[in-house]
Amino acid sequence: MSSNPNEPTTPRSTQPVLDDGMTRFAPPEINIPYGSSASQVPPSAPPAQPIFVVKKSPISGCATLAIGGAGCLILLGVIALVLTLSGVLSISGIASSISGAISGLGQAVNQPARVTINSSQTLLQGIMPLGQLVSVSTQLAKADVNVNVWQGTLNACGYSANHVVQGGVEAGLDLSRIDINDVAYNAVTNTYTVTLPYPQLTSCRVDYIRQYDRSFTTCNVDWDEARLLANYSTINDFRDESIEGGILDRAASEARLVVSNFISIVTGASVEIVFDPPEPGTMVASCSPSLPDGWQIDANGTWSSIN
Repeated sequence: MSSNPNEPTTPRSTQPVLDDGMTRFAPPEINIPYGSSASQVPPSAPPAQPIFVVKKSPISGCATLAIGGAGCLILLGVIALVLTLSGVLSISGIASSISGAISGLGQAVNQPARVTINSSQTLLQGIMPLGQLVSVSTQLAKADVNVNVWQGTLNACGYSANHVVQGGVEAGLDLSRIDINDVAYNAVTNTYTVTLPYPQLTSCRVDYIRQYDRSFTTCNVDWDEARLLANYSTINDFRDESIEGGILDRAASEARLVVSNFISIVTGASVEIVFDPPEPGTMVASCSPSLPDGWQIDANGTWSSIN
């Protein structure tokens, strides 16, 4: 290479250019920095140090979940609003559905725990106090209760009167009669079988009685005795009418419901209630009054004094 700037340069012969930008048989050009020899190896660049980038989310996972839940609620609210405006849903229907869901959740949370009790003696002690709850009553009224009294020779001092009477009859079970043999448990079917005494009348009473339509008589008669006889007749009528009206069957149904629910809640088991056959001739004194002292009644319903 000449150092004279005025010396004309000889143009290089043109070489064909290849597809990769290189000319055929052209040696690669090497640029050597000024002041360095061709034998020096250029210093290698220091290895690049790895750069670690820590990305910190500005929102925690709980906040993200909360925002997502809020978004779902907003979406559901928009859908409900559109359906309401279009007439598909009503506001009362939506409110009812929300109230039902909250109520169902509350019932699920407040559901009482059930404890399985396989001790018949424990159940027996719990059943016996229920006797006061197993009771049904009926209110009755009766008018024109006639009392006709035969008195004196040829009924010369006979008299009569009518009465209006109000009262009631009660029936129930005497659960104090249950013993350990009346409670049986079947572990295979998880069923309690309880045998209860048959219901019976527990009370018959007259609450009000009024006398009217007294007959004329010149004799000195005791109208209170007539009222007492009317009371006796009415109690017997109230008793018979209540039994015919099914008061004992209603008491049995109440007993079955109360006792079976009690055992089911306490144990979670199935319950079967059976009753002993009724005992004939068993009646409380108030429902089977005795004849008033000194009086008798014939088949026609006429009273007469036996003094």
